Amino acid sequence: MKTQKTNGIKLSLAYTFFTLFMLIVFCLILITSAKAQWRFQELDKALEKYIICQQCSAQIQENANYLTEQARLFVVTQKKEYLAAYLKEYSETRRQEHALTALEAVCSKKDVALQRLRIAIEQGQSLANMELYAMRLIFEATGMDDMPPTLAALQVSPVDKAKSCEKLHETAINNLFGDGYLIYKMRINENCNLTVSAIEQQIKEELNLDVDDVGKHIHRLSVLIPILLIANALLFVTFALLVILPLKKFSIAIKNDEKLKIIGSHEFMNLAKAYNEIYEIKAQNEQSLLQEAEYDALTGILNRRAFDQLCAKSHQKAQPIALLLIDMDNFKQINDRYGHAGGDTALKTLAEILKKTFREDDYVARIGGDEFAVILPDFTSTHTTAIARKINNVNGALKKIKGFENISVSVGVAVSPTGYTEDLYKQADAALYRVKERGKHGCEIFTEKLQQNR
Repeated sequence: MKTQKTNGIKLSLAYTFFTLFMLIVFCLILITSAKAQWRFQELDKALEKYIICQQCSAQIQENANYLTEQARLFVVTQKKEYLAAYLKEYSETRRQEHALTALEAVCSKKDVALQRLRIAIEQGQSLANMELYAMRLIFEATGMDDMPPTLAALQVSPVDKAKSCEKLHETAINNLFGDGYLIYKMRINENCNLTVSAIEQQIKEELNLDVDDVGKHIHRLSVLIPILLIANALLFVTFALLVILPLKKFSIAIKNDEKLKIIGSHEFMNLAKAYNEIYEIKAQNEQSLLQEAEYDALTGILNRRAFDQLCAKSHQKAQPIALLLIDMDNFKQINDRYGHAGGDTALKTLAEILKKTFREDDYVARIGGDEFAVILPDFTSTHTTAIARKINNVNGALKKIKGFENISVSVGVAVSPTGYTEDLYKQADAALYRVKERGKHGCEIFTEKLQQNR
C-alpha cells in the first residue's frame, strides 16, 4: 500500500515554539518586574531620605531654639531649673548628634545636604559656647553656688573679670541678645533650610529619573503581559485544534467503526493514516472471512450456514415468506458421464441461472451437494404462479447449455405468512418429493390437499 506524504503542523514543533516563546516572554516579564521593583525601592529610599533630612533639619533647629530659650531664661531669671534643662539637652539628650547620625545613615559624604547640616551643627556648637559662657558670667555676677562642672570648666576672660557684677550681667545678656548671637542663629536656620532645599533638589532629580524608568518598565509590562495572555490563548486554541478535536472525532469514528479523517497535527495525521491502512486491511480480511463463512466456494452463492441464519432472522421477524427447495435431477449420472469437473460446471451454471432468474432481494443458496434453496421475502400465496413460471424458465435455460444433456431441476415450494418455521421446510420438502414421484423436472407448490394425500 502506497503511503502518502503527510502535511500539517508538527505537534512537537508547535510545543517547542510555544514553550520557548512563552519562556522568553516570561523571563522578560520577570526581568522587567525586578527592575521596576528595584526602581520602586529606590523611590522608597529617596522618599525616606527626604523625610529623614527634613526631620534632622527640624530637630537641629528645634534643639538650637530650645537651648537658646533655656539659656536666655536662666540669664534673665537666674533660676537653676532652666540651667538644668539646658545642660540635660546639651549633655544627655544631644538631639543634634542624633540627627547627624541619622542623616549620615542615609546620605553619602558627598551629599550637599550632609555638608550643610554639619556646618549648621558646628555653628550650633559655637552658639552653645556663647550661651554657656553667658551663663558662666551669671554665676560670676551673682555669686551663686553649686556651679555645674560644664560651666566651671570655662575660663572667664581677664576683661570680664575686671567688670562689676552689674556689668557682667549686662555682658551676659548682650551675648544672648546681641547682633552677633542673632547672626549665628540666622546662619544655623539658613544652613538647615539649605539642607532641606539641597536634599529636596537632589531627591527631585532622583525621583524624576526613577519615575521615568518605572514608567518605562510599567509600559513594557503592559505590553508583555497581554502578549503572554495571547500566547496562552493561541496555545490553547492550537492544542484544541491539533489534539482535542482530532481525539474527539477519532473516538466517535472508532465507536462507529469508521475510517478516521486526516485532521489535526502532523503526528495525528500519520496516526489516522496508519489506522486507516489497518482498517482497510481489517475490512478486506473481514470481507474475505465473511465470503468464506457465508458463501459457497464453488458456486459463489450463499452456503448452508448463511441459509440457516436467514431462516432464523425470518422466524424472528414473522413476515410473509416463500421457500423453494431445488434439486438438480440425475446429478449422479452427470458426474458419471462428465466427471467431477463436469458436475461442478453444472452446479455453477445452475447457480448463475437461479441468480439471474430471481430478484436481487431474494436469497439463493446451496444447502447440499446438488441441493439449492431460494428464500423469497415479503411473498404471499397469491403470487405462486410466478414461481412456477420462473422454474419453467430455469429448466428452459438448462436445456440450452451446450455440452450437457438432460439437465433439469425439481422444485418444492411452500409459503408462510408468519416467517420461516420447521413446518415450512417440511412442506417445501413434501412438495419436492411429490415432483420426484411424478418423474422430476417440474415444480410443486404445497397445499392442504397435498398434505391430505400424504
